[in-house]
Amino acid sequence: MIIVRVHLLFAVIALAACHAELVGDGSSNGAVPDANNGGGGGGGGGMIDAAVSPDAPMCMNGRVVYLNFDGQALTAGTPSNATTNRASWMQIANGSAPPYRAQSANRAADIMAITTGIRAQLSQFPVTVVTTRPATGPYVMVVFGGTANQVGSRFGGAVNALDCGDVATKSDVAWISDGISPNQRVINFAIGAIGFGLGLSATTDPLDCMCGWDNACESNNAAACKLGGPIARDPNANQRCPGLTTQDEPATFNAAFCQ
Repeated sequence: MIIVRVHLLFAVIALAACHAELVGDGSSNGAVPDANNGGGGGGGGGMIDAAVSPDAPMCMNGRVVYLNFDGQALTAGTPSNATTNRASWMQIANGSAPPYRAQSANRAADIMAITTGIRAQLSQFPVTVVTTRPATGPYVMVVFGGTANQVGSRFGGAVNALDCGDVATKSDVAWISDGISPNQRVINFAIGAIGFGLGLSATTDPLDCMCGWDNACESNNAAACKLGGPIARDPNANQRCPGLTTQDEPATFNAAFCQ
């Protein structure tokens, strides 16, 4: 895992991908989030673009996390590639996420709260989180907005592709639905989506960020989820990494963003 300090900066993150998705309360079928399920007015990029904890080691490798609240057209293809808006988990050839909560009077406040929350939960790692698309890759893009049918997700709340060993791609594409709430749940889904793209699979701890990623675990989204380790991988999860029974979640984030 990575321990990071966050100072305001502009940077880019990339995440690798193997198919994995998440379903949440906002899903079309009411399912809980899992690795193969998905979790109004004002723009989404009007805030300070990046933050790193003042006490974290500055060892960033150029990989950034990009939170995209402004709407995004996507194309199916393997492997996922945020720089070309290509997603391997799509069930349709082309899709498009509208701007996040475009009709909500609280849109700007929600975007600020979600962005701040994601930065806070990743502040122990050398991860830079931005809301403006980086000029170059690699970076991990989390697209917020719309419904599963609009982006071609099999799951209604959230989705990303599981990349065991973080080798398939460094520029993952994840998606989170408008329908997921409250904001803490959205934040937790985003952390889990990033982890899934780094090769972390589902756990059975309801407080862990990987709970519910294509397994039967019901996450506790009343508080910020945790990244810990070593922690057991769920052997009954629908998506698993062959031969691996445990995972060190902080070490995985450290390796991904501080190589």
